[in-house]
Amino acid sequence: MKIGLAIMLLSGASALPLPGLAADKGGMAFSHKDWELACDNTGTCRAAGYQVDGAEPAVSLLLVRDAGAKQAVSAKIQLGSYAEGDVALAANVSHLVIKSGGRKLGTIDLVPGAQSSPLNGATLAVIMPALLQSSSVVFSSGKQDWTLSTAGASAVLLKMDEAQGRIGTVGALVRKGSKGETGVLQPTVAPVVVAAPIPRENRKDLFLEPAQRAEILQALRQGSNRDECPDMYPSAGQAAAGELRVHRLSADKLLAGMVCETYAYNQSVSFWVINSTAPFAPVGVAVDASDYSGGEISASQKGRGLGDCWSSNVHTWNGRQFVWTKESTTGMCRLVAPGGAWDLPTYVTTVRKSDGTRR
Repeated sequence: MKIGLAIMLLSGASALPLPGLAADKGGMAFSHKDWELACDNTGTCRAAGYQVDGAEPAVSLLLVRDAGAKQAVSAKIQLGSYAEGDVALAANVSHLVIKSGGRKLGTIDLVPGAQSSPLNGATLAVIMPALLQSSSVVFSSGKQDWTLSTAGASAVLLKMDEAQGRIGTVGALVRKGSKGETGVLQPTVAPVVVAAPIPRENRKDLFLEPAQRAEILQALRQGSNRDECPDMYPSAGQAAAGELRVHRLSADKLLAGMVCETYAYNQSVSFWVINSTAPFAPVGVAVDASDYSGGEISASQKGRGLGDCWSSNVHTWNGRQFVWTKESTTGMCRLVAPGGAWDLPTYVTTVRKSDGTRR
């Protein structure tokens, strides 16, 4: 199974030569040991580190840096909340002491009720050397320790510097030098996508008479094959296993969707834009998607059945075609939180309604 959403009308995401990142192309992702990096098309990079795989309790640290000169790194910490035991451990913790190599590096006051809490600049400044030189950084409540692995941190932060053109500059995190930051990657404004209006009454599935349903299914079969959508083809003496759903996109265009295959914890849905009346002339716009709602086709897929890591992307109807509007993951599968620890995008846009308001 291909994880993700393939849009036939558009080119897919791709990793770009570094340090250049373009607003109309995807960014890049990189991982090494217990750390990973995601840089989006605006030049913003996010690095996340975790506990050693299999260790308990879970913890993750997120570092974020925008492109451009003199951009500071911001950071957030997240204690594990996936397992009941982790929730109980963190339930009454409001203050953490940061230690490495037996030394106290600083403290953090956790935000009550929040999934993650920020680190101030002074605290982060003393943690950064430990991330590059130590085997671990420990966050301690006095009764419980959360141990962040630093394995892979140097490689990932070096890749962040490379992506943003900072290697050898005074602002580099790893290979700091004497050069100024005048030549570093400059931030790029996210592309603006104007979403076509979808009338509320047209957001639900259209009712189809049996004859209409059969006619549309026949048209879809003629434009695809059994390998692409097995459930659209009936077994001997049976109706098609997949459920056909049709939504109105405009006065003369419909979106037809079909569950093509079901897996252990994901399903693959294909979509076609068709004419509202015969001949339907289907144009395939998505395979391995998961859902459609309000003008957006989304592909949200679990990395594993536990649901602690996901990949997702979104394409938005602009009145003519479905346009790529976001691609991201929630980070490594480390049991940090239900639904994943973070939002780590490699492609972002600003989606606006046709009246100019943000969606």
